[in-house]
Amino acid sequence: MFQGFNESTIRYYEAIRKENCKKVYQENEQLYLEGVKFPLNELYFELYNYFNGVDRDLLSNRRRCVSSAYNDARFCCGTPIKEYFYIRFKLNKMNKKNALGFFFDASLDGYKYGLNIYDPDASGMNKIRDYILDNKHFAKKVIEAFNETSLLEIQGEKYKRTYYPKEDIILQEWLERKRISFTHEENLSAVFYQREILDHIFSAFDSVKEVYFMLKEAL
Repeated sequence: MFQGFNESTIRYYEAIRKENCKKVYQENEQLYLEGVKFPLNELYFELYNYFNGVDRDLLSNRRRCVSSAYNDARFCCGTPIKEYFYIRFKLNKMNKKNALGFFFDASLDGYKYGLNIYDPDASGMNKIRDYILDNKHFAKKVIEAFNETSLLEIQGEKYKRTYYPKEDIILQEWLERKRISFTHEENLSAVFYQREILDHIFSAFDSVKEVYFMLKEAL
């Protein structure tokens, strides 16, 4: 059962941040197991059970969902060990573009969770805009319900000029964005070390479920 993260989590990442190399990882592997791998695996099973009741299309094995200790050697640029960790439950798409996914990410700088669109491109946002414009009443209802919870913040760069000035202001917040995601971010607080963080994550994911299904249909 997931009980939050712990002191070993912090000690491990402090060691890696001080000197990012395989030798330091090996010297601190027990901290990694206690503070990262074991609690992250427990969190994975909690989230797997949650998403089993949301949309089974999100379900994937642990290897696909949970980050490893090592960076991809092709892109690590001298930092072979990850200085962060994550869990991602993403829709499996053949072309990998515009894949919806729920996530939890953390590092020494803080943690965040929410709903993201991975590998987005212009065609993905165009599909979302078209869906909203074709289903204005329904889309507005979903967006208003999401806004009322205030558990996740809508993010994504907006266009410098306004393209939809005549549309409802509620819809404009989405239509005028180049990208879109829904995120809660905060520094490492006491809740990071408690099971209570799971309740926060579940509540946030609940608040964006209808948005998820709307975007899934649009994409």
